[in-house]
Amino acid sequence: MANPIVTIAVPVAGILAAQIGRRAAEVGWGAVFGEDAPTTKADKAAQKDVAKRRKQAKKDGLSKAEIAQIRTPQEEMPVWKPMLWAVISGVLLQGLRMVAQRGAKSGAERLTTRRPRANRG
Repeated sequence: MANPIVTIAVPVAGILAAQIGRRAAEVGWGAVFGEDAPTTKADKAAQKDVAKRRKQAKKDGLSKAEIAQIRTPQEEMPVWKPMLWAVISGVLLQGLRMVAQRGAKSGAERLTTRRPRANRG
């Protein structure tokens, strides 16, 4: 039967490692490419921005061809960038999470297990 502290510490360590790793990956992506990482959150924000710009363009009386030229940055992004992000956010962050879980498990078990009595023969 597992120690309750260990069963709590392992998932918490995995969650924290995933969040910290994701943030670090997004910052690294911004530093390397100079743009936001192609996450679903950034994609939704870009789509909202484009919808606002198209709506404003309709109000301003632009032609349909000019309105159609308003596109999201994700539509113009090369195919390899989202694939690279999928590898980074999937494989590397999962590995980081597993390492954190294993470390938390061994550390918590080491802290919570009792040491045997000294052999005084």
